[in-house]
Amino acid sequence: MCAADENFRVVVVGDDDSVGLAIEQLAGSGISVDWLGCGQALLDGGECAGPDLVIIDAVRDEADGPVRGLALGRKLKACPQTVSIPVIAVGNSTEHRLQSFEIGVDDYLSSDTPASEFLLRLRGILRVNAARRAASALQLRAEERRCKELGDAFRRYVAPTLVDEILANSRVRDPNPSNKGARVTATVLFADMRGFTRMSEQLSPDHVVPLLNEYFRLLTEVVSQYQGTVFNMAGDCLMVGFGVPFEQHDETVRAFHAARQMLTRFNGLVEQWKEKFGIEVGLGIGINRGEVIAGNVGSPDYMSYTIIGDVVNVAARLSQRARAGEMLFSQEVKRKLDARGENCGAVLMEPISLRGRAGSIQIFGVPVRERLELSAA
Repeated sequence: MCAADENFRVVVVGDDDSVGLAIEQLAGSGISVDWLGCGQALLDGGECAGPDLVIIDAVRDEADGPVRGLALGRKLKACPQTVSIPVIAVGNSTEHRLQSFEIGVDDYLSSDTPASEFLLRLRGILRVNAARRAASALQLRAEERRCKELGDAFRRYVAPTLVDEILANSRVRDPNPSNKGARVTATVLFADMRGFTRMSEQLSPDHVVPLLNEYFRLLTEVVSQYQGTVFNMAGDCLMVGFGVPFEQHDETVRAFHAARQMLTRFNGLVEQWKEKFGIEVGLGIGINRGEVIAGNVGSPDYMSYTIIGDVVNVAARLSQRARAGEMLFSQEVKRKLDARGENCGAVLMEPISLRGRAGSIQIFGVPVRERLELSAA
């Protein structure tokens, strides 16, 4: 007897006439044995669920009555919860042997197999299965670590409350690793700092970098609050998407409230910077809604999941046009806000022409109490 055998648990199913010999051969082996007249508890997930191995009587194959014999083996191997449990069939003929292997048993032993061989083959199956389970456990832990690392990475771009949902792929719009891209409807927000160039000229890099980090921390906290996705940070500009990579029925409303919260919170930060460093900066925001292309863009060595298209370009131009403390958005955004019953207090502004586009576009703005005339730089 091996000390490791004490950790194995075998269930024998059948009456004394059919499996009594198996019980005798297991006696004194150090292997824990449960003897059942019926195997229904194994299928129901009751107290006897989860054994390391099951021994059945290959002579019996009842279509009705107690679940045992080949009928039990067939059900164990057909059930996803029990298919991995090794099954040994015990019989006394070539016909029983063929029937046993046909239903998928792991081994067949004749009723007159010597005890030494019986135990040797049984222990071999138990140990192989234990090694398989250990390997599966290692693989599961590795997958859990991978998911955690992926989740930690996602949290840099997506609201933490949605990370589990994204990993579970419930509403995720396919990131499309084939690089073909996917067309989706989204609301795009750009936030751009006014007066950044002057700030960079007035302050040393030791001051500029921490202030930029403070600025982006504030904006990304708001993005997380409204469950948006950060797609890009460049210089003093932030690009955010709502409704991608996961669908949001109210993505435009989320973008609008996120923009308003950014402007409100940044005003408080501006006062602190002005008092401490004597600098004057502001925030301009542009929002647009429509069809974008989402996918992996880049080279074979470096790729980035992003969104591109005219909708993105217009949102960026609107943010550049917005003055400090101002939010500008397109007619499509206004239409969506109205459809959702959102009283945004927007006013119709003069149409603007954007380079590269034929004709002008209608825009709306939200009045603010303080609006500074600072350049986009």
